[in-house]
Amino acid sequence: MSLAIFDDTGTPVTAARIAAIRQGHGEPPAAYQSGGFHAQELAAWHPPMTSADSAVLPNRDLSVSRTRDIVRNDPTAQSGVSRLVEMLVGAKLILSSKPNARALGLDRTNPAHRKILRELAAAIESEWELFANDPSKRFDAQRRLTGNGMFRLLARTFVTMNEATAFLKWKPGGRYATCVRAIDPDRLSNPDGQPTSARLRGGVEFDDDGAPIAYHVRNGHPADWYVTPQPLSWTRIARCTPSGRPVFIHGFEPDREDQARAMTPFAALIKRLRMIGKHGDTELAAATVNALFAAFVKSSLPVGEATAAFTPQAYTTLADKRLDYWSKYPPMLGGVRIPVLPVGDEISINDSPRQTTAFADFQSAFLQSIASALGVSYEQLSMDWSKVNYSSARAALNEVWRHTQMLFAAFVDQVVLPIHYAQLEEAFDRGYIKPPKGAPDFWDMPGAYLRARWIGPGRGYVDPVKEAQGAGLRVSAMISTLEDENADLGRDLTDTLDQQADEEEMLKERGLTRTLSAGSGLLPDPSDAGNDKTPESPSENDKSRPDK
Repeated sequence: MSLAIFDDTGTPVTAARIAAIRQGHGEPPAAYQSGGFHAQELAAWHPPMTSADSAVLPNRDLSVSRTRDIVRNDPTAQSGVSRLVEMLVGAKLILSSKPNARALGLDRTNPAHRKILRELAAAIESEWELFANDPSKRFDAQRRLTGNGMFRLLARTFVTMNEATAFLKWKPGGRYATCVRAIDPDRLSNPDGQPTSARLRGGVEFDDDGAPIAYHVRNGHPADWYVTPQPLSWTRIARCTPSGRPVFIHGFEPDREDQARAMTPFAALIKRLRMIGKHGDTELAAATVNALFAAFVKSSLPVGEATAAFTPQAYTTLADKRLDYWSKYPPMLGGVRIPVLPVGDEISINDSPRQTTAFADFQSAFLQSIASALGVSYEQLSMDWSKVNYSSARAALNEVWRHTQMLFAAFVDQVVLPIHYAQLEEAFDRGYIKPPKGAPDFWDMPGAYLRARWIGPGRGYVDPVKEAQGAGLRVSAMISTLEDENADLGRDLTDTLDQQADEEEMLKERGLTRTLSAGSGLLPDPSDAGNDKTPESPSENDKSRPDK
């Protein structure tokens, strides 16, 4: 049965007309050029309409494999990942607890309540320190990493794959039984190759509202053929316990609605990185070949005579006898041998350099786009700081810092916070921390106790003097705080103040005092004394006033 197509007047549209419309001929121009086919650049461009999962899931495995190959073998990709991990976790993550006073029934304007809040925060921070920095490495279920080492591992996967996966285990034996088991995201998949459905996508099991309720994890990586049959079986891990305690950690923020799995951020860079890598390798190989040919031996003999010279025969010519003589009795001058060539031969040195003047600019142009896509500066990616001054470096780092803060917030929310939740719950359960009198317990209001500021690596200085003076001005003008300035340096204010107090006591014990320099911004600079004269009193010097 054939179906007829009618236009807006009710007239059937002919097959020729339909073909012309499909080819873009005779079709009225679209209101938006992006929605039409008249432009030559768009005539053959007809990408499919996809949902988040229909775009990601069929292409994820190959994209991930190519990304890992690029990161393993390409120095540019390796550099980008390393810089992002340094900015996300660096040496350590510091917890600065900020319990919610109002939710706990406390008044921050009351000095006694402020003291209670400080003591509660100190207890939470102390227990986290004991948990995360356990020298026995009980933080890690595999007993290989401390908390900061685990966070660096998960951060590397997070910036490479756009997701990180782990689950929380219970292994008694130390102060805390809670521990973290990191797993490769490749192991998260539909069990037994089940097809994708509304309730099961990419190894994630959803409820009717689209909320994840469980995760299906292979018992071994698909490439681990030597541990058969583990990779052929799956374990279902619930997202959380009935009480709300986190169990499985799937650190990922979707780019689109209803997205189940992440796509690597290198997906848009794979082709470019591979081509720029091949271009660099080809240039290096060409330069190597050029360097290998240091000199050439040229002959002025005709082709026939040159060919005959290589034919074995008795020495019949004067040139042959001459060459034979000098080979037996090499000429010397001051102990240095003088080379003797056959008649007509000469040595020509290869002095034509490989033309690579445009190579650096070509590489820079591509590295800038790659750095932009990864959220780092070109200078960080290439480690080339030869073309920047203070202003340009500071402007670039400000832009990078904003992206880093966004990425840091996502990593903390999705990866760090669930771990802290489980640890703090156990701390309250074991009695290591007591809730304030009259405050709700942890299970009734976990968010009140989990409220915190996580401090990552410091922002760093471009000009230490200028930026230290700027920090002093911000604090003096009350547009910043000591806590904010310490956090920008990757430090905790409490630790800084405690260390300052310890140092003051040590200086006193030794009869020493701290000296402040004029250039520190804390004392007036004597060199400015002549430039900052105060105006003289008008009553003494303004003799031209009308009232005088």
